[in-house]
Amino acid sequence: MLDLLVVVTAIASLLSPWTVSIPPAHFPQAFGYESPAGWLAVAGLAAALLLDVRAAVAALVFTEAVLVVWFGWATWVVTTPRFTNLPFAFMATDLMGAGWFAAALGLLLAAGALVRELRRRAAPPREDLWLLTAIPGFGLMRLGLWWAGGVWAGLFAGAFYLASTDSPDAIQFADYGRSGNVPPAFSRSVEWALLGLAALFWVLSIGLTVRANLQTRPDSD
Repeated sequence: MLDLLVVVTAIASLLSPWTVSIPPAHFPQAFGYESPAGWLAVAGLAAALLLDVRAAVAALVFTEAVLVVWFGWATWVVTTPRFTNLPFAFMATDLMGAGWFAAALGLLLAAGALVRELRRRAAPPREDLWLLTAIPGFGLMRLGLWWAGGVWAGLFAGAFYLASTDSPDAIQFADYGRSGNVPPAFSRSVEWALLGLAALFWVLSIGLTVRANLQTRPDSD
């Protein structure tokens, strides 16, 4: 069932916008199938479904890297003059379309399916543990701490998603863009705080995974 949902999210990612159109900045809307990042993310998800579970974990981390790099690129783009010359404090989340979020959901679903399969096989945690730790909460799940891992994954995803909802949507940008304008400026402090929380939850989940792994190691004596 999870594999089917991953396929659905991958298809949705290609058929949905990865970028929002900002006409005054001459920034076009682009669908996943028009974006190299969209294809790379889907390729990573597909590999995660087709490869052996340990290799599939590496494919998922590749997908995560694509999403992180894309977000970093969007963060850089809004610092360029075509955005900074406009009377609106743009953030990377303003440029993100539904396709990016569909790929991110596919990543989480695929990671859950792989952790379940590794636990079903009773495979001892090896390098796959640290690869999965890069995805917030999933290192804890790999150690069998499903509830704790789910909480941290949910906290990270929730904070990041709430930060994105502080952005005007694509319809608002399009409406203002018809007259060459952008939405009225407003404080982005809440969004920055939520993104900071998401980063904090990510770091804390890594630290807790390291601690839990040390506590569950068999005594070498």
